[in-house]
Amino acid sequence: MNWSNVLLSVIALTFTVGAHAESIRVSPGEIENLGIRFEKLSPASEVATSEATARVIVPPTGEAIIGAPLSGLLTALKVEVGDSVTRGQSLAEIMSPDFLALQREFLDALNTQRLAQTELERDRQLHEEGIVSMRRLQETTTRSMIASASLSEHRQLLAIAGLAAREVEALETSQALLQSLEIRASIDGVIVERMATTGERLESMSPVYRIADLTELWLHINVPQEQVTGVVPGMGVAGDGFVAEVTTIGRSIDPATQSIVVRARVTDGSETLRPGQFIAVRMVAGGDAVGQGAWTVPAAAVTRSQDVYYLFVRSSDGVEARHVDLASIAAGRAIVTAGLSGNEQVAVSGIAALKVMWSAPVSYTHLRAHET
Repeated sequence: MNWSNVLLSVIALTFTVGAHAESIRVSPGEIENLGIRFEKLSPASEVATSEATARVIVPPTGEAIIGAPLSGLLTALKVEVGDSVTRGQSLAEIMSPDFLALQREFLDALNTQRLAQTELERDRQLHEEGIVSMRRLQETTTRSMIASASLSEHRQLLAIAGLAAREVEALETSQALLQSLEIRASIDGVIVERMATTGERLESMSPVYRIADLTELWLHINVPQEQVTGVVPGMGVAGDGFVAEVTTIGRSIDPATQSIVVRARVTDGSETLRPGQFIAVRMVAGGDAVGQGAWTVPAAAVTRSQDVYYLFVRSSDGVEARHVDLASIAAGRAIVTAGLSGNEQVAVSGIAALKVMWSAPVSYTHLRAHET
């Protein structure tokens, strides 16, 4: 290429510009001399920006450790790892002296409350007949209130121990003590770990099972420090049989790996994943996370001016500086989410010369240079 011709062509172009002209009039010959080359757009869904390793995790709200509410002997385990369970389902049973004591105390409180209520109803009637004083009625009322509060407290203790409301009602009616206490699931999910053995003596809150709700999973992706600037919330993540979407970008760097943890939420295919699993993923700048009408261009084609992004698009009389919105820039590609229809051709080389012409603060008219 004759660089003197290129330089003279930049000066000799016929175009009108202000501080930033939207249109640059340039002939096909001058485009060739300047080394300007155009490319068609590619859908963003076709572009994988980088590869990384991720670990599958369960969100904090989707996991529960199920423990023994009271100390006792573990007498039965009813489910195993991999079983699906529902909230309230019985998972295990324990024999607990503390549980028997709670039931006895509850029945004592129940009988005391019933007796106090009977005395209150009697004294109300006698007070209306003028047989007992107001002072005695007030004392009887106070005893009844205290007995009712004590009963409510013991009822709550049984609920904390895991006794269902219907079981408490049955205990009130039958006055027969339950010999075993059932340990129940607190969430819907899948048993992912068994943490106790039948015949084991458990302390209060000793773990028995770990349950995870696998309908929502997260990925913790280790992204190299130098690549994280191209990662944005909403960026797609793809793998073998699943897709995810970036939700959070970490702010600290792992000193050992010089990477940053990026969190993504699995949006489809979670049934193929297991908590704790390490998997290979592709960070996809586009796809479902960006939506329809997103396009990819070489990052070198993007011009930035005062925090606004532009592309040089081929027009009928030369080149147009087109304002665009970007989703991300990573691995040498930019994802454009607004400003393009998809039919344009974008300049991918000769960008420096186009920037000079676009930014020139003067007007040139029919200035033609010739080699000497």
